[in-house]
Amino acid sequence: MLARKALETQFLTDGILDKEKLERARAEALRTGTSLLEVIPLLGYATSEAVYRCLAAYCQLPFVLASKMDIPETVVKNVPARFATHYGFVPIAEKNGALVVAVSDPLNAQLLDDIRLVLKRRIEPVVTMPEEIERATKTLYGLGADTVERILSEQDSVASLLSLDTQQLGSDLGDENIDASIIKFVNEVLMEAIHSEATDIHIEPFEDLLRVRYRIDGILYQVPTPATIRGFQSAIVSRIKIMANMNIAEKRLPQDGKIPVSLGDGQYDLRVSVLPTVFGETVNIRILSRTSMFLTLDQLGFLPDDLLQFNAFLTKPHGIILVTGPTGSGKTTTLYASLNKLNKVDRKVITIEDPIEYQLKGITQMQVQPRIGFDFALGLRSMLRHDPDIMMVGEIRDFETAEMAIRSSLTGHLVFSTLHTNDAAGAVTRLVDMGVEPFLIASTMIAAIAQRLVRCVCVKCSEPYEPDASVLREFGVTLTGLETATFRRGRGCDACRHTGYKGRIAIYEILTFSGNVKEMTYRRAPATEIKRKGREQGMRTLRESGWQQVCLGRTTLEEVMRVTSDVDVLDAIETGDASVQV
Repeated sequence: MLARKALETQFLTDGILDKEKLERARAEALRTGTSLLEVIPLLGYATSEAVYRCLAAYCQLPFVLASKMDIPETVVKNVPARFATHYGFVPIAEKNGALVVAVSDPLNAQLLDDIRLVLKRRIEPVVTMPEEIERATKTLYGLGADTVERILSEQDSVASLLSLDTQQLGSDLGDENIDASIIKFVNEVLMEAIHSEATDIHIEPFEDLLRVRYRIDGILYQVPTPATIRGFQSAIVSRIKIMANMNIAEKRLPQDGKIPVSLGDGQYDLRVSVLPTVFGETVNIRILSRTSMFLTLDQLGFLPDDLLQFNAFLTKPHGIILVTGPTGSGKTTTLYASLNKLNKVDRKVITIEDPIEYQLKGITQMQVQPRIGFDFALGLRSMLRHDPDIMMVGEIRDFETAEMAIRSSLTGHLVFSTLHTNDAAGAVTRLVDMGVEPFLIASTMIAAIAQRLVRCVCVKCSEPYEPDASVLREFGVTLTGLETATFRRGRGCDACRHTGYKGRIAIYEILTFSGNVKEMTYRRAPATEIKRKGREQGMRTLRESGWQQVCLGRTTLEEVMRVTSDVDVLDAIETGDASVQV
């Protein structure tokens, strides 16, 4: 108790707190039942690092950032993960026969004694932050390492475990033990993914490892996991199948399912897909947040003039608006934002999707069921009997669906859909390739909108910079008008996982079907000619739209180049124009 009082005095001496803030922090710590060390950063009085540096100075111990240290593998191997996780410490190094351990509360003498007792050796404590301990433990041991060790402790050897399937695991370890441990591990994977704001979880078995990866802001990152987790692949997949209401006995066919999850105030739908592979079943889990999905058109990344143009499309009484791009480019989010704007009491809105990613209040949504013959084309026919004003087709995949969508627009309906093409002009070529007559396309199309998602510069660590001239040349920027640009990049911080990027916005290429474009469509002009005509009429390409976002300091040249390299480089070769208009 005296040590705690002396520490409070140290906070006052070092300027971490004043007397008024100290009293507020004490009251909040008492109310919440947490320590003063945790409360001070939460109240915003000082950073966590400043608080724990002060604690280290008071205890006359070194302060370290555990997750950034190069810790020898031999040190980690000598300390079981379950001990490090349970007692909340990180083994750092060997020093004069003692083990150096990083702890967040060196004033807790009982904790230090317990660590000495379980490790049966002398220890030397150093100070770090609780979040550093959590981060370093996951990096050193892997996600769920303590859970895996707990199961393995009941086995004679890892080698004997690797040959067991799920049923054998259950019988050998005891159903309750294996169920509880596997449930805990799967929950840890899901919670970590949600906290990391991942959009997908990939669980992939290979001959000698089970790889877990998260897709965050469009980029895949491997999650550290213990090597021994490979032996529990079947049990993990079975647990996920049970959660998603799948058939756990069927391992030869692909399966799809859905898991509703609540975490704190957040509500999530996890869309699960299981595929059989040579080394077992692989799992993909798409994480869909019910609360963060409902973006308005203003939040998607439309530039002001593009937003005015897009809003004008939404006022049309009939016709087709197509959003194009590869999988994961945000097409469905754009369509949902459009439907949200159009969703009024005096309008009937019906959608047919595969799958329904988000439920929109006030809109009738249908799910495709291919197994019973309920496909997009049949759904479209049924829609027309329900007197809709606005219709959305999840994706146009074949001639029958395309023809039905076009005929629906001809009979006075506003139709939205998506198409897999590289750019906006490619939508025409794709529909013709499906067998749709060009005169029907020309008569019904309002606009084709291509889009990509680019990562945003992290707002917490962004800084101004001057891009290299060679990068500007590679990007194809004309070196005029750069004085109006605000170039920014992220240094890298904990908030952005030291990538310099946090969050994503869309860049758009909007092709309006004006009279000239309709005429070119009717005579089957190539996509490159249609695109050139669109640019003459003021259309921005994806790369030009990205350049505008770069000039506003929202993203970087390298990021725009990464997501548009498959489109604009080829266009530049075909059209002979390699410059971006500023």
